[in-house]
Amino acid sequence: MRKVEDYPIEDVFGDEICEGDTYFVFGKDTVLQSNVKQYLIEKQHVQCYEAV
Repeated sequence: MRKVEDYPIEDVFGDEICEGDTYFVFGKDTVLQSNVKQYLIEKQHVQCYEAV
């Protein structure tokens, strides 16, 4: 993980990115760590499963 000073203001869902937050860049999309699952399901149409 790299630390950067000039980071985006918000992610693809409009959530503010604050100092110390972890985020991912998928092409042109920036996604906070807490939103990765939602992003993959809603925007990338990745299927998500839960083992029971």
